[in-house]
Amino acid sequence: MGLLTIDKVNIDDKNGCGQSSGPQRILIYMHFSDNLYELGKYKFISILSTLVFAELIKLSFTSLQTDHLPVGKLEASHSTKSKKTLSKSVKDSLKFVLAIVGITIIYYIAIVLFGAPLLSHHEETSMLSLTLTALTLAPASLHLGVDNALALFTGSQLLISGAFVDAVKLNIKAVLLGTWLSAFVLPLDWDRPWQAWPIPCIVGALLGLYK
Repeated sequence: MGLLTIDKVNIDDKNGCGQSSGPQRILIYMHFSDNLYELGKYKFISILSTLVFAELIKLSFTSLQTDHLPVGKLEASHSTKSKKTLSKSVKDSLKFVLAIVGITIIYYIAIVLFGAPLLSHHEETSMLSLTLTALTLAPASLHLGVDNALALFTGSQLLISGAFVDAVKLNIKAVLLGTWLSAFVLPLDWDRPWQAWPIPCIVGALLGLYK
């Protein structure tokens, strides 16, 4: 993957890729549809799929805007796109799926180490892990590429740089911070249904993405 051009960065910033009202709308929808307490259930997978699909739409819209740039600025973009073959696309897709599985497992282990139930609530912990993956790795992979997304998680050198990369990093940190901070309401003796594991953490992750 070549260097990220400043034109791509400016376009992405104008589209607001670093911020989105999607998570807020999802929380509002789930609240008024009486599905807020389903956040930790497998039913929430459809909502996560919607978030990932929204990132795809956002990326497609950005590509369309890029196509309207002056010819001189498009040469590098067209040159890069022309090098993508079917075999590379299949390889990248497989790499993306494996990355999703691997990061989800790592999140699961980390969540258990932070105090989540080990011998129970597997569905809830799995959904929190999958939510974190969908809100961190998936958008980073779609916008930066799987290799650069994994480099963000491992601290390796990225092949690209710029303001947009910094925005993706900030999103990841905000999601993880929101998840961690929201966990503080779990042990409180308020006896509220929304305190059930892992509803506060998923809400915190979504609000962290929205920030």
